[in-house]
Amino acid sequence: MKKGKYQKDTGKSFPWRISVVIFIALIVIIIMICKTCGYTPNDTSEKEHQTETTVEKNPDSIAIPGYEMLELKAGSKKQSLRMPNPPQNCCYFQIALYLEDGTLLWKSELIEPGATSKPIVLSKTLEKGTYPNAILRYSCYRMDETLAPLNGAETKLTLWVK
Repeated sequence: MKKGKYQKDTGKSFPWRISVVIFIALIVIIIMICKTCGYTPNDTSEKEHQTETTVEKNPDSIAIPGYEMLELKAGSKKQSLRMPNPPQNCCYFQIALYLEDGTLLWKSELIEPGATSKPIVLSKTLEKGTYPNAILRYSCYRMDETLAPLNGAETKLTLWVK
């Protein structure tokens, strides 16, 4: 039999409507609970910053990052690359980058533990290509008024200039 214009639909849509109402009510309840607990999904409270893992300093050794390859931008002295001094170190880093023939491309300022250098500015532009056997030299200095030199390191790597 065909339904008339003013007849109610007593079919299967009733359970669907109840499900939607229950779902919306649950969302509202969850939001209210979160607000009373002081939680918001993008909460960047001081508690989160305090619970970050603390790095244990080791005065008896120096952590030197290792690289097999560094990527640089061709035809530009200004690069976006920054070099780090690991946070567990108890010394300043000064990092220098040399080509295989000994040409100094870049030398950093003193870098504190847990910090990075300013963006690299090369002494000359490089053409596209691969530059094998480049040298990354780490000079390490005591963190006092003497700035006495400590052990350093040299690592060989490939420069990939794009």
